[in-house]
Amino acid sequence: MANYEKKISKALVEIAKTVEKLDGTLEKLDSAEGKIPQYFEQEKAIHEINKIAHEFDKIDKYEEKEAEEWARKITVDIEGQEKALENITKEVEKLDEVLSNMNDDDGKVKAFIAQKKATHYIKKILHNCGLYEQYVENEIEDL
Repeated sequence: MANYEKKISKALVEIAKTVEKLDGTLEKLDSAEGKIPQYFEQEKAIHEINKIAHEFDKIDKYEEKEAEEWARKITVDIEGQEKALENITKEVEKLDEVLSNMNDDDGKVKAFIAQKKATHYIKKILHNCGLYEQYVENEIEDL
């Protein structure tokens, strides 16, 4: 695997780990606490995904064994990986634009829903690459 392919695979793996961590955190949050803590957790995760997606070519170090193990899980070729990372980047940029166009009257609920939709789409992309088995198609139908 060429260095570029390793870097793009590593970026997708890091995004998948971030999404899995978000899922775990959201499961731990009590629904009685409301949507605000979930909103902030999603915001942190999306920020991390955005950082990974924009800086994937700056990755210098990684654990070879772990990277190879995750690389075997990836079910798409390098072109598919590039497209997946590009689509994740576009989704995060689209979310940033939606959030920046919201005013204070729109409130946190609309921002929460926009974030939830973006993370759902990112999960779908990762699922299609073979990196996110927990993907549920109808996860956001109730929003």
